[in-house]
Amino acid sequence: MAEVPSKKANLLFDFKSILGEGPVWDIQKQLLYWVDIEGYKLFLYNPSTDKTHFWEFKEMIGAVVPKKNGHLLLAMEKGLASFDTNSEKLTKHGVLANSEPNIRFNDGKVGPNGNFWIGTMDKNCMPNAGNFYCISPNFKTKLQIPNTSISNGLAWTANKKIFYYIDSPTFKIQAFDFENNTLSNQKIALNIPEEFGTPDGMCIDEEDMLWVAHWGGNCVRRWNPITGKVLEKIEVDAPHVTSCCFGGEKLKTLYITTARSGLNEKELLQYPNSGGLFIHETKVKGTPINYF
Repeated sequence: MAEVPSKKANLLFDFKSILGEGPVWDIQKQLLYWVDIEGYKLFLYNPSTDKTHFWEFKEMIGAVVPKKNGHLLLAMEKGLASFDTNSEKLTKHGVLANSEPNIRFNDGKVGPNGNFWIGTMDKNCMPNAGNFYCISPNFKTKLQIPNTSISNGLAWTANKKIFYYIDSPTFKIQAFDFENNTLSNQKIALNIPEEFGTPDGMCIDEEDMLWVAHWGGNCVRRWNPITGKVLEKIEVDAPHVTSCCFGGEKLKTLYITTARSGLNEKELLQYPNSGGLFIHETKVKGTPINYF
């Protein structure tokens, strides 16, 4: 597959996160949140003041999503919890409670109907050890895809009829028909060439094109899931690109997370900005998030 002309993302913050992940743009508050899963941290960035802040926890956080009440929903290692950034109060919900030391949550988003979609995985990436769930606003849990390996990118089309999903080791992006929070008619939308790097997190733009972070691929690629073609490539000065989201006032700022995890000393010397937060201005607009 021929590569397209590429542009370069800029380093915004050199945080040196171990496993920076899951950026999410709160369009109402105009704030960016993301996590360092293996660093047990939750980050906040306010572009209007150019200030950042982070909170440290006693367990891993696989994902963060904003709630309608202004608080945050965290997929923590031992289950779901709500966090009030003002009072710094953490409230555990006893939902998807996890007592297995080898299992953690990884990548979650709120779907079109206000439900939270989240996957689990084995910390040592054992195959088929995870599951993919849907949690309703009243915390009813439903298993959606069993025996997943590394649940990652999630995206819904503008008409809310197609759901895209990445289980990273498959090197595929799956497409499901989406109706009433039910997935059906699973098919392969994209086969990712292994030399491109593993597909990790992703987001979708207003043209229903997929922006996929490539772990081990030093980039984010914009894919057309209908034709299978790469439309754009955004180079990142870090091998392990983990996820991306659209933010900013016009939803034309692509925020990109990266990781240091899995890199040896030589690679870290070559790519010292690994673990940083990168930024790229796009021509196309992203789509706003849903709130839990």
